[in-house]
Amino acid sequence: MVGYILDYFEKYNTGKIDKTYKTIEIYDHIKLLDFPRSEDGEISATVHPNLQDNGYYKLTKGDPLFITLEGDVINYEEDDVVYALFINEAAYYEKGFAMCLTEKKKIKI
Repeated sequence: MVGYILDYFEKYNTGKIDKTYKTIEIYDHIKLLDFPRSEDGEISATVHPNLQDNGYYKLTKGDPLFITLEGDVINYEEDDVVYALFINEAAYYEKGFAMCLTEKKKIKI
C-alpha cells in the first residue's frame, strides 16, 4: 500500500496524472469490539451467522451481532451506522476482539 501511495505522489508531482480532485471512500477505525464474556472472562457468544465471512458489513441499530450458546441474539444497539471489518478472525482471539467497527467516510484526493 505504501508503495502505491508513493508512486501516486511521484506521478502527481511530475504531472503524469490528472490533478483534478477525486473522491474516494475510506473506513475510519472507531473501536474494537470484544466477544460477550461471562463473569469469569470466558467467551459466552459467537459471531452471528449473518456477519460471518462478510467484511465491510453495514450495521444499523437492531442488526444481530452475536448469538449465545442458548440461541439468544445480541443486537447492535447504537444509533450510528458502522461497518464491521476483521469479523471473527482467528488471529484476533488472543487480542480480545471479535471485530473492528469503522465509519465510512468520503475524502478528496
